[in-house]
Amino acid sequence: MASLSASDWIRAAARRLATDGVDGVRVEPLATDLGVSKGSFYWHFANRDALLEAVLDHWQRAGVAGVIAAVEDTGTEPEARLRELLRRSFHHADRGFDVGVRAWAARDERARTAAGAVDAARTDYLTRLLEDAGSPDPRRRAAVVYRTLLGEYALRQSGAAGLDEASVAALVDWSLGADDA
Repeated sequence: MASLSASDWIRAAARRLATDGVDGVRVEPLATDLGVSKGSFYWHFANRDALLEAVLDHWQRAGVAGVIAAVEDTGTEPEARLRELLRRSFHHADRGFDVGVRAWAARDERARTAAGAVDAARTDYLTRLLEDAGSPDPRRRAAVVYRTLLGEYALRQSGAAGLDEASVAALVDWSLGADDA
């Protein structure tokens, strides 16, 4: 096997976090998952705590900046970007990582701080899209849409079917104030 990068360890830790929670993120099981010795881990991280910090950083970058960049690249109209953001967010196949970080945040201040930063950045971006699209009361509507999305993540993680496209489209319409007329 080619030598592993820190990113390989972070991705493996994220998978473990999604399936087994933060207590499942341990060096030895990760090494087994990756087919390497534990010694390989220490080339990249001083200890498990450093890996967990890197996992949170990865979640913040991928879950905010990466998504925003992808959505911004899709079009110039705020409404089109909003529709793309919600399509991506509600139809993403696996949100176990997000749910795993939130479960961790319930008992760990560092994870709670990261979750708060992610929530604020996501809500701010959603609010900006709604403002740009002319939505009435964009801050409140962004909060409702975002909390609906978090509920969707939790429900899907526990085996429920995801919202269908028509329901997501109706949520977008509501967030834009379409049914206020």
